[in-house]
Amino acid sequence: MEIDRKTLKALSADTRLDILKTLGKRRKTPSELSKELNLAASTVVEHLNKLEGAGLIRKEETGHKWIYYALTKKGSSLVKPKVPTQFIIVFSLIIFVVAVGFSYYYLFNYATLTPGRSDMLSIPSTEGTSRPFEQTEIPEETSKTIEPSIAVTGGSANMTNVTNVTNTTNTTMP
Repeated sequence: MEIDRKTLKALSADTRLDILKTLGKRRKTPSELSKELNLAASTVVEHLNKLEGAGLIRKEETGHKWIYYALTKKGSSLVKPKVPTQFIIVFSLIIFVVAVGFSYYYLFNYATLTPGRSDMLSIPSTEGTSRPFEQTEIPEETSKTIEPSIAVTGGSANMTNVTNVTNTTNTTMP
């Protein structure tokens, strides 16, 4: 919808905006509008003529002595937007709640605190996942020979016979 100079002039008065809002609810006569807006009937008729000249309202004659005024499509699009404001607000809130829910779910199911760094989040390791087989060498057994020792107890020397003791340890490289 294009807004021309006449439309802008018609919308420049607060009274005309109030008339448009009132006609947005239902069609009304000039006397009904004057009672609702607490204005003189002649003032209301003057404003109605300007709104009609801008193409925002139309005069409806019913064949009786009453003349009704109603919004045109142009006037209706100004008063009643195609997408209601409540719909936009509710839709925005739904999107916000869903985003917070996904963030909460991700935070507590996929991210863990790194030990020692409580301010930094990291993705946990994936233990048990298949990785390519790496062949590592197992080192040969190492042996130590422990020499016989002499223990002195109560002034007499006792020789403990210790034969070659082999200490074997298996270590694996990562």
